[in-house]
Amino acid sequence: MRQRSNTLNSLNRAVICSTLALSVSSIALVSAHVNADQISDEDDQAQTETVASGASSRSSFNSAFFQQFAPQNAFDMVERLPGFSFDGGSDARGFGGTAGNVLIDGARPGSKNGLRNVLQRIPAAQVERIEVIRGGVGASDSAGQTVVANVIRIAGASTGTSIVRLVRKNDGSIRPQTETSYSTTLDGWETSSKLDVALRRQPRSTSFRRFDAAGTLTSSSEQARPENFKWLWYTGEAGKDLFGGRLVINTTIGGETFDATASRETFDDRLPDTSPDSLLEIDSTNDYSEFQLGADWTKTGTNKWKIRLLGFTQLSWRDRTSLLTDEIPVGNQVFLSDFETSQDRIESIFRGTYSKVGSSRLKPEFGAEVAFNQLKSTFNLFEEDEDGAVELDVPSANVKVAEIRAETFANLVWQAGDKLTIDGGLTFEFSRIKVTGDADNTQTFKFVKPTLNVTYNARDDLQFQLRASRSVGQLNFDDFAASNGAGDDRVLAGNPQLSPDQTWRLEGSVDWRFNAKGSLVITPFYEWRNDVLEQIELQPGSFGLGNAGSATFYGVEGDLVLPLDFMLPGGRFEAFYVWRKSSLFDEIIGRNRPLSDINETFFRFEFRHDLIKHKFSWGLDMEGGFEEGNFFGNERLDFKGPYRFNAYVETTRFFGVKMKLDVFRFTGNTFNRDRFFFDPNRGGDFTGSELQRRAFGSTVRFEVTTQF
Repeated sequence: MRQRSNTLNSLNRAVICSTLALSVSSIALVSAHVNADQISDEDDQAQTETVASGASSRSSFNSAFFQQFAPQNAFDMVERLPGFSFDGGSDARGFGGTAGNVLIDGARPGSKNGLRNVLQRIPAAQVERIEVIRGGVGASDSAGQTVVANVIRIAGASTGTSIVRLVRKNDGSIRPQTETSYSTTLDGWETSSKLDVALRRQPRSTSFRRFDAAGTLTSSSEQARPENFKWLWYTGEAGKDLFGGRLVINTTIGGETFDATASRETFDDRLPDTSPDSLLEIDSTNDYSEFQLGADWTKTGTNKWKIRLLGFTQLSWRDRTSLLTDEIPVGNQVFLSDFETSQDRIESIFRGTYSKVGSSRLKPEFGAEVAFNQLKSTFNLFEEDEDGAVELDVPSANVKVAEIRAETFANLVWQAGDKLTIDGGLTFEFSRIKVTGDADNTQTFKFVKPTLNVTYNARDDLQFQLRASRSVGQLNFDDFAASNGAGDDRVLAGNPQLSPDQTWRLEGSVDWRFNAKGSLVITPFYEWRNDVLEQIELQPGSFGLGNAGSATFYGVEGDLVLPLDFMLPGGRFEAFYVWRKSSLFDEIIGRNRPLSDINETFFRFEFRHDLIKHKFSWGLDMEGGFEEGNFFGNERLDFKGPYRFNAYVETTRFFGVKMKLDVFRFTGNTFNRDRFFFDPNRGGDFTGSELQRRAFGSTVRFEVTTQF
């Protein structure tokens, strides 16, 4: 196993180093041979000049810049911005700390249904231009993002996009998906909406090999697990000038369902043959539905002070079931496990800000946010064997978690000079979390969260940034309640005494835009984390999530966009690389280890070739292999993935529509999931291992997009 891991790491390093070497040499060629006079007239028309104000800069890309990519919506356009990496934000509770790095008409969308989804419901024909703003953006709309894209729409346009997809899996199944977006003006309301309907199937086969502590094979298994998904989502927005300002209403309604039946044949003390010794079957379902409604009102006065008031409510319901049966021998049921859980949530937010806008050198902002969150969770687990049925007593099985949280903040953007911008802020957060039911506990938290960002424009095409901040994580209410993983035979206790983790982060970035289409961004960072959330031993023999102490986390990210017009007209190469390290003292084993669920290295690239005159494009991309560890109370789980290659061709030549054919992961899609067991915990004796090989196969997708 160590040899296989070393081989994977060597391959990772070889591919990454080769590609980085190619990238550096290509940039040198571009810098030597491409200057402002050699940029084509088309590029010159597509991108307006970069306007600088202090250290902040604003680069504008009109719709002509994106035509070669045949975009269908605003998200397609944002993905093609040079030197810009899309951040969709987080789904944490509250509103202030969940922003992504894209604004719509200069303001953050007043909803929490996903920034990607908001952009996908804006047809490309409705986008007038996209501005990329670096430095001095302000905290209210960008929540501390240092580079922000601003999508400017054409007011009053009536446009729509319809996408129909057929997805074929390796088992021969074909499932349809469709998305329809439309924007128009109705009685003075500027509206946009999107309907997303899909059926999806994901076949999966898994091989299991179990070994004892001495490495002797004790059993092997083969499992087939077809997974089926279906969903229906509607999202909409309506905006109108009312009450002296601008009122925008957002809504989301819909749901999704998942079901899977796993059938696992097991062979004792040998590799699989035609006569299994036992049969394990697991039927799982997961139903989820959600409703969101938000209202956002803004007004900018003649004195250039802007008021923004936002109200938001989200309701969601989730039900999970799992029925496990074990037959030894096949046909003779000896064990049954019946699990079900239900979770009902509510979140309500009110937020207000008062900020200075315009060209002033000083831009202060003041605001406050109040939120109420609640989760009701029920958990039932029954087991039946030859001795009868019993209901398992799991700590914190049925709980109600309620939180009241408030924060006040003040921010300031200061244009300190022609090349220097300093912006920072201070937020005070207060929250109270109360747990009732099978466990009772009330906790009160108070945090101060400062931020400071310094931006320096060395040249129009070269910018440096340094940022320091303190952030506080938001607890996942699911972790207060018990959970069950039937496939892994793992039951985790709930923990009513969780505290949020806190992080001090220091990062810097170098942003070099070496021509109209190319850029290189390098971002090193270092984090000091306290009250880290990891799986711990809550009480002897009972494991769950808890605060595991302090940790460090550091690394570097690189993002390259390289136009290849100097040697291949219409060519474009993009690469993203991340290297990360972490360290946490593990009290169970008495030494340092990496944080759970951290992939230390990751590499992704895309090559695209646009034959604009022929209205044809093709491309190839690769997602780098990964390796990450997860640490449970009495188990370590290593998850490893291969290099995954995808290819596509697309054209707009025929019938006035865009047609695209994708082949995903055509070189293989098998993941290693290896479990190592210890008794009574990871600090105890090694008792054996289970090696899994999960094969998903390739996927072929054909889609037709029509704009109307």
